[in-house]
Amino acid sequence: MASVASEIGAKIKYFRKNKNFSLQEMADLLCKSKSTVSKYENGQISIDIETLYDIAKVLGVHVEQLLYSEPMETTAKVLHTVPAFFRALSQFYIYFYDGRIHEISRCVVDILSQAGGNHYKVMMYMNIDSYEHYQNCENTYFGFLHHYDSLSKLTLTNRDNPMEQVTITVLASFLDAPCKMGLFTGISSRPMMPVATKVMVSKKKQKEDTTLIEHLKISKEDIKTMKLYNMFTVT
Repeated sequence: MASVASEIGAKIKYFRKNKNFSLQEMADLLCKSKSTVSKYENGQISIDIETLYDIAKVLGVHVEQLLYSEPMETTAKVLHTVPAFFRALSQFYIYFYDGRIHEISRCVVDILSQAGGNHYKVMMYMNIDSYEHYQNCENTYFGFLHHYDSLSKLTLTNRDNPMEQVTITVLASFLDAPCKMGLFTGISSRPMMPVATKVMVSKKKQKEDTTLIEHLKISKEDIKTMKLYNMFTVT
């Protein structure tokens, strides 16, 4: 198993290359030597907290994106605090149908660490092109996953545009299932307006076919419910 230092170093290397920084350019921005930065990336040197924050600032990422989180263990404590659907998950997937481009939009959510009680720090990567390099995405959100008795809720803020905040609500997360439908609410920037849409929250990657599209599209039943209650809801 790779060490924590090497896991963090690999993330630094990925984001550096994504920024098209050479080792020397990165070293100059950090006021470090080229060899020191290389050792950071190879896990040969443990990085102190102050330097890690400096690296995150240079790379334009949240410091949490550089940290390594071990997969959750199913302990008695975890069983008590985490509902069945999210139990032992360190990563999950979110899908929605974007009517503006007539395509499925895929997101990856990393559960980073526990923030106290039933609250967990998370990072969501939205509109990814590939699962292999999911950090290379259109929008990155940082926030929290909150677990309550009858539901779980993600509250997220766009890292580059703090005005854009979203909420994703998953009902009955205490019941286990491969995937669940949820409600996404927030602000769209294309065009600028409040939005609400249904999403699929999944433990595993989904096959992106017509069946998935039909699950994600607003159906006639959805419209009937909207007319009845004068609000958009997902069950």
